[in-house]
Amino acid sequence: MKKRITIIEESGAAAEVTEQAVKILSAVGEQYEHHFEIESIAPDGAGHFTPDAKSTIAQSDAVLFSGAATAKTIEEDFRVFAMAQPVTVYHSLHHLSPLKNKYSEGLNLLMYQEPVAAADEKSRRRIVQSAFEQAAARKQKVTFIEHANWQTVAAEFEKTYKDIRVEQIPAAQAISQLLNNPAAFDIIITGTDAGYYLFRQAAALAGTPAMIPSVWAAEATSFFGPAFGCSTDEAGKSQVNPIGSILSVAMMLNYFNMPEEALIVRTAVNWTLLHGFVAKDIDPVNNYSTSTIGELISDFVRGSIPGFAKGENMALQKSTII
Repeated sequence: MKKRITIIEESGAAAEVTEQAVKILSAVGEQYEHHFEIESIAPDGAGHFTPDAKSTIAQSDAVLFSGAATAKTIEEDFRVFAMAQPVTVYHSLHHLSPLKNKYSEGLNLLMYQEPVAAADEKSRRRIVQSAFEQAAARKQKVTFIEHANWQTVAAEFEKTYKDIRVEQIPAAQAISQLLNNPAAFDIIITGTDAGYYLFRQAAALAGTPAMIPSVWAAEATSFFGPAFGCSTDEAGKSQVNPIGSILSVAMMLNYFNMPEEALIVRTAVNWTLLHGFVAKDIDPVNNYSTSTIGELISDFVRGSIPGFAKGENMALQKSTII
C-alpha cells in the first residue's frame, strides 16, 4: 500500500522524538511492503504554516508531529473538529499509576474532545458516529460529559446502535469517577472545558503523560502525535520518552486500515516496557536514551529481536481505530 505522509520539522527534543516515530514507520514499511512517501515541512518564522505548507498537508494522507508548539500551530491554522486519545495502563507501569492495581489493571479508555473553535452540529455528528462505531467493537458503552449540545445528536445514533449503553454525567462526577472507578468508563465524549481536565487526569493514570498518543482530526487531514507534546528545548540530550509519538504511529496505521501493522507496533512497545527499556521519566536511575528505545522498537517490528515470531508471539492488545 502507498501512503503520503507529511512530517512537521521541529527542533530540540521534539525533533528527536519524531525521528523515532519515522524509524518505526520505516520498519513497518519494510516488513509489510508498504511505501510511505514522506515529505517534511516546517512552520514559518511567525509560527504558522505558509500557503504552500498548508497545500502539502491537505494533499497528505496523514501528518506526524511531536512538539507542543506545533500542536498549538495546528489548532490555530486548521479547523480541528475533534481530538482523541486512547489511555492504556500497562501492567509493567502499575507502580507509577496513582490507582491501586485492582482499579487500573487492563484499563483502556478512548476519549474524544470537541474544540470550541469547531463546535457545530456537523463536527458533533462525526465525533459521535466514530464513538459509537468504536463502542460496538469494545464494551458497548459511551459516556457523554453533560452538555446540552450533545443530546440531539446522541439520540439520533442511539436509534441505530441500539445495543450501545449511553450515559450522560456532570463533569464533577466524571472527574471523581476517573480517580475512583475508571474501569466504569470505556468511551468518553466531552467538550473543551471539561476535556482539558479529564484528558490530563486520564493520562496521569498511565503513569506518565508521555505514554499517551493522540489524533487531531481536521477538515484538511488528520494529525498524529503525542497527546502532550514535547518541548523544543533540551536538544541533543536524548532523554525524552518517545512512546506517545510511536503509539501515534500505531493509531495512524489503524487509520490506514492496517490493523496487523498497528498491533505489532503496540506489541513492540509493550515488549520494551516489560524488559525495562524505558525512558528517564519512568525510571530516573536505570533508563535508556530516546534513540535506543526507537531502535529497539523498530528492530522488534522488523523481527530481529531474538525469540520474536511474527503473528504467533504477538501479545493481543485492544487496538483503537480513529
